[in-house]
Amino acid sequence: MKKVAVGLSGGIDSTFCAYLLKKEGWNVIGFTLKFYPQDNRCCDVESLYQTKRFCHKLRIPHYVIDVEDLFKREIISYFIKSYLTGLTPNPCAFCNRIIKFGYFFEKIKSLGIDYLATGHYVRVEKKNRRVFLKRAKDENKTQEYFLSLINPQILKSLVFPLGDYTKEEIREEIKRLVKEKGIFFRERKESYDICFIKNKHYTEFIEENIDSFCEGEIKHIKGEILGKHKGIHYFTYGQREGLGINWSKPLYVIDIEEKTHTVVVGEKENLFKDKFIVKECNWFLNPVEFKDIKVKIRYSSPLYDCDLEIKDNFTLVHLKEKVDTPTPGQIVSFYYEDILLGGGVIGK
Repeated sequence: MKKVAVGLSGGIDSTFCAYLLKKEGWNVIGFTLKFYPQDNRCCDVESLYQTKRFCHKLRIPHYVIDVEDLFKREIISYFIKSYLTGLTPNPCAFCNRIIKFGYFFEKIKSLGIDYLATGHYVRVEKKNRRVFLKRAKDENKTQEYFLSLINPQILKSLVFPLGDYTKEEIREEIKRLVKEKGIFFRERKESYDICFIKNKHYTEFIEENIDSFCEGEIKHIKGEILGKHKGIHYFTYGQREGLGINWSKPLYVIDIEEKTHTVVVGEKENLFKDKFIVKECNWFLNPVEFKDIKVKIRYSSPLYDCDLEIKDNFTLVHLKEKVDTPTPGQIVSFYYEDILLGGGVIGK
């Protein structure tokens, strides 16, 4: 019987993932990662209790792995450093690469478990001895974007049972499961906020963890000094509100200069770009083998037609049309049809 470790957060998706694999005859072993703090939206105490009740009912062994120190060291420090260097971070993508499909994957392998499953909406496909990721059936929930930085070598050991389901189908299945098995289950309200910041703005969180601010000037793209600011962590690319300056037209953040701590602003048209660079490229399939490549510049963005110019240390993306604010620090993902070719980090 094949052993599979299932990452359980207590939410509807990971719970149904474990149920499906158990039903299909896998030897399911549940694991919950203890992040920081424990009351964050990924793993609050009530969710942990719910997970334990579910595993007990279905006779699934369940363990908790403490990753708090690693999370602080790798994810929170990356999050803060990004804002202090004029970048907009994507902690979910890096948590997937470093912790969930990095440390956690290595941990379960060391325990003699061959496969790792999660409740992500994505599909794994094997063809001609190659393994790659594809978009999920549910276009509104597909999550391959957040997995675009994980190690391609581990794809053969990953299982994503939810890729062929929609969210509504899973909700109906969970209702039936609760009724038939007598399992108590309360669906958590979905949140798209940063998981480790609760009841405060991200700027407050950063200021609680730094000694000094990166103060500087606010400058128009044409060179005129318009004012001062108390920290570049207050600004993100494309931002309009909260600039604290007056101008005849609406102004937006066009650039954030790390060395001088200068925030450059300009009119709306200055946000649109038809090319940008991508660093830390992570390829599941060789992009030179494909034509008609598309790129997603943020999770909620549409797919844009593009050409790629691959260099030694970065990839230059040429868009077929100008798009609004490719944001340095954010993740991009590349596609051929519904196949994920790879991803990377937008550079300056």
